[in-house]
Amino acid sequence: MRHLILCFLLFPFLANSQNSTVFQVWNEAGISYKIDKKQSLAFDLTTRHAAGGLRTFFPQVSYKYKINKYIRPSIDYRLISDRNQEGNMTLQHRLNANLQFNQEFERLQLGLRLRYQYSTNRLAENFEPEFGQALRIKPSLAYDLPKTDLEPQVSMEFFTGPMDGQNGYHLNRIRWSVGLAYTFEGPHSLEVAYMYDQRIMSPGALNRAILNFSYGYSLGNKTSKKPVKPQRDGRFL
Repeated sequence: MRHLILCFLLFPFLANSQNSTVFQVWNEAGISYKIDKKQSLAFDLTTRHAAGGLRTFFPQVSYKYKINKYIRPSIDYRLISDRNQEGNMTLQHRLNANLQFNQEFERLQLGLRLRYQYSTNRLAENFEPEFGQALRIKPSLAYDLPKTDLEPQVSMEFFTGPMDGQNGYHLNRIRWSVGLAYTFEGPHSLEVAYMYDQRIMSPGALNRAILNFSYGYSLGNKTSKKPVKPQRDGRFL
């Protein structure tokens, strides 16, 4: 596990890239409510900060359904406020359709998230795969460390979408992530992650080195001693 995490940290920097890198800090706080054994609702608030201050701000509402312990579809709605190249904040509406697959082998958890996203009011000048129309594929791996409440996690996400005015879907971004989750007894969960957002075949575009903090609170779990497991479907991305 140690060697795998090290590879995730070093590979983006070893890869050949003509793009510069900027540093950002992302913060997320979320509340989830379990309707019954299969259904749940969640509300999340995310901010993204760069050297010039606040860059992106969005609330998100999600509905999740558990078909079985392996498959969980969900839908999200986001109202995104993003700062454009002129420094003005623009508004976009975005819908996500997600399909999450999970498989556990004792302490090892494997995950795969498929996402289709669609945005309105997206800018036609940059074809941004994060805020526009895109297909995203995200495999992940987590390990529950014995005798601790810590869970290291690694993932990589592939973004495909329009690029440079071309029709059709093209791989134009890979997001690498290595993080650590802490599972409390009760309703709280906490995650810290380092991510490297790497643009592919986009000369002049900026890569991003990201420090991400995520806090979650599960309503209805105040008295339970069962830890709240961190969400591996990347709710804040």
